[in-house]
Amino acid sequence: MWLSILAISLLSILFVTSRILKFVTGLKKVAYLPGLRCPLGSMSFPGTMLPTNLLNPGFDWPWKWRNRIYPSYGSQTISVVPFLSGVPVVYTCSPDVAKQILSNQHGFWKDPEATAPLTMWGNNLLTANHDVHKRHRKVVGPAFNGSTYAFVAQEASRLYAEMMESEGWYKQQVVNLEPINGYLSKFALGVVSRCGYGLPFPWNTDNREGMSFDRALMIVSGGTILRLIAPRWAYKLPIKRLHEVDEAFKSLAKFMRAFVIDKKAELTSKESEGSSPKVDVFTRLVAASEAEGKNGLDDQELIGNVFTFLFAGHETTAHVLQACLALLALHPEEQGVCYHNIMQVLGDSRNPTLDDFDALEKVLFCFQEAARMFPGASVAERDTDDTVSLTLPAEDGGRTIVLQPGVRIVVDLVGIHYNPRVFPDPERFYPARWQGIRETELPSFGWGPRACIGRKFALVEAVSFLALFLRDWQVEPILKEREDKVQWRERILQATLVGLAFGVRDVPLRLRRRGTRLALPLIAQLNLVNRACRD
Repeated sequence: MWLSILAISLLSILFVTSRILKFVTGLKKVAYLPGLRCPLGSMSFPGTMLPTNLLNPGFDWPWKWRNRIYPSYGSQTISVVPFLSGVPVVYTCSPDVAKQILSNQHGFWKDPEATAPLTMWGNNLLTANHDVHKRHRKVVGPAFNGSTYAFVAQEASRLYAEMMESEGWYKQQVVNLEPINGYLSKFALGVVSRCGYGLPFPWNTDNREGMSFDRALMIVSGGTILRLIAPRWAYKLPIKRLHEVDEAFKSLAKFMRAFVIDKKAELTSKESEGSSPKVDVFTRLVAASEAEGKNGLDDQELIGNVFTFLFAGHETTAHVLQACLALLALHPEEQGVCYHNIMQVLGDSRNPTLDDFDALEKVLFCFQEAARMFPGASVAERDTDDTVSLTLPAEDGGRTIVLQPGVRIVVDLVGIHYNPRVFPDPERFYPARWQGIRETELPSFGWGPRACIGRKFALVEAVSFLALFLRDWQVEPILKEREDKVQWRERILQATLVGLAFGVRDVPLRLRRRGTRLALPLIAQLNLVNRACRD
């Protein structure tokens, strides 16, 4: 008995000692930056699964504590040091520090564990490090150009028309969508499918037999997290959702392997015939890779890049569109500004093209402001594999801090977007703040050599959709009984991780048709599209 008690006591002492050493080592690694001290790390598996509270910051603390956490420690760069589980983490809401981290300098890298959801299909531009990233960037870059963006504007208009026709909204004066999220997610997925892969994405996909490509895309997009956490044996259980996800992943893998082979053969054929290849991203990506010869991407890397664009492009754009329409529903005066801009540029019935992008600036500003308030990605992560130095801005003392290997560094995009030093009155929806700001300065898409390569793709898609949508519909919030707009915003506009992206959950909106313009132009457009397809 006494031996057992002694053994337990010794083990307890060893455990407590190890935790104290872990904590002290963690403090040293983050240069004793002030911040949160907690049992579980904010980026650890148990920590992210538990809700945010005083004992466990969790994943959502940058959103839930966005207005008070950094001021409470008197610094725009703070640390989270756990003593039970997890690595020490440095968070910053300072653009100056963020640009140092995102400069791709030596000492920072992307840990494969942190990017696991994006490497399921192969290494890619978003997950690669250093020289490998440069190789991917060189190959991928040419796939995004003016022809691609013009194609995006064209297909966004066509898919919008299909959505109106298929859903029967063109016949209605008022449409209640509770929520609107699914429609916007499907729209963004359709644009990526058409412009990313050059494949048809019919709006009606539910009544066809078998696992079509577009249906597999939709299931995989929503089932990635489940695929990561579910063990292989679980797919033998009689659970319909697991079987559906398993079939979708296997079907999509088969489709993509065939696509690579077919695209290479198609490009060879086009080259011999002297004709131009298609303008979708995948075709251009394969062409650019083939042109690089031995320095090009292998088949798995090609697939990995295209799937990364799919997930990063469709979910983030859809979530920001949801937030944008919700904010416009709360601010009818800003809707009026957009509507006036759209009518000046497009008139009653003309579809937007790439040439209209700059002129539709009021629409663009609304999307950019929604992306500031509800960014598709809430954080950008790096890890230290060497000793690195960061210089804090003058308002934080201007000192240089030295971080040791094994520290995770998080650029807190929510923190930057709600930093009053960067964006005065950050809780206010104020699209005009983006007047005169260049696209490359948008923090939602990152800075430096690893800024989002699909930025213009997303902006053209969003502006094209919003121009069509806001010309046809006035958007209003669907309020509960005795609820006002302030209460609706507090209830609805709460952001969290939704799928693989950051955004708001169910957004209930009411659409009221503006006049009688909607029906005939869309029907005429659909007829023209259908005739063109038959021809």
